[in-house]
Formats: sequence, structure tokens, C-alpha cells
Amino acid sequence: MATGPGDLARRVAYRRRKLGLAREEVARRAGMHPDYLEYLERAPAVTLPRGSLIRLASALQTTVDYLLGGQVELAPGTGPAGPRPHLDVLSREECEAHLRGGGVGRLVFLQAGVPVALPVNFRLLDGDIVFRTRASGVLAAAAGTVVSFEVDRIDDAMREGWSVLVSGRARLVEDPAELERITALGIDPWPGGPRDAVVRIETETVSGRRIHQGGAS
Repeated sequence: MATGPGDLARRVAYRRRKLGLAREEVARRAGMHPDYLEYLERAPAVTLPRGSLIRLASALQTTVDYLLGGQVELAPGTGPAGPRPHLDVLSREECEAHLRGGGVGRLVFLQAGVPVALPVNFRLLDGDIVFRTRASGVLAAAAGTVVSFEVDRIDDAMREGWSVLVSGRARLVEDPAELERITALGIDPWPGGPRDAVVRIETETVSGRRIHQGGAS
């Protein structure tokens, strides 16, 4: 029996928090009572009339498809450009600010002379990328070589996003004190299973770009 919030509830709550909006403000925009919105964010399963979904999506600056999970299996960025897109080059400080929260990025490395990109959960430590992997896997085998690491975020609803690219030499972490610091970061790989090897990319270069709407900031 489902007791936790359902998919719609989790998407509504996540989007509201991402926008930094109070529940009362979203309810006002959507023409709902705040108590009902609170119920929506906790309900295991709920069906809303199409009109209510449209108003709620508008209040959350997103789409009905997003709230219903219609884009879960689609790659982001399939929609058209926004009305006034502007491309910025990010400073190193801005790049590190985007990386600081960790998440999922792609390790780009050579395997048998062919470029390969694989996703991993990562965190940032003293400006370097760190992640856990299988000791006998292809990611651990990239240690000792120069690699790149790419992280991005796309907001389809707002037609905005950013990307950061880090390059440097990867190495296996073996020092106990260093391993203790990295363990404290709480890296939890989505694939599960044993991930006993820790890889650190010693940053040599970092660059990034951001697309936002409304012209030059």
C-alpha cells in the first residue's frame, strides 16, 4: 500500500522548492487553497482536472507534461529556443559554484583509443572532482590519464541551462586521510553495489557556459 507522496506530488513539491516559492504563493497563482496544495504535495495518488493542472503548471513555470512525467524518458532540450536567449561564459568561481552541490556528471576518457563518456555520481573536493567506482572497472582504469568531466543542467520549461567542463589527470586515491575526507562527502552511486575505488580528477582547466533569457545581464 502506497503511503508516501506519489509522482505528481513529488514533482510539484520539487518544482516549488527549486523556484524558492512559498506554498501560499503557488496556491495563489494557481487559484487553489494553500491547504489543498499541501495535500497535493503529500498525496500518494491524485487526479486533477485538466484546467487545474494547467493553472498549477503555469504557477510553477513548467508544463503539464513535466508534472505528469511525460518527459521522463526524453532527453532534455528538445524544445525550441527561448524568446531572448543569451549565452554567457562562466568564470572559474561560477563553474565551481555549479559543481559544489555534486550530482551526476559524465567522465570522458579514452578506451582503446576511442572517446567514451560514462555518467557517475560526483562531489567537489578542494576544486577537484571525486567519485567512487568499481576497482576493476573501466573508470578506475582511466586513472593515470588525462580525462575530462562534464556536468550540465537543462531547464526545459524556462529554456535555460548551463554546462561546465573540467579537465585534468585522474588518479586513484589511496591516502587514508584523503579517503576519509572523501568518504565524509557521502557519495552514493545510483548503480549501487560495491564501489570501493575512489578516483580524483586533479583540475587543470575548467570552463563553462550558461544560457538564460532576457538578454545581457
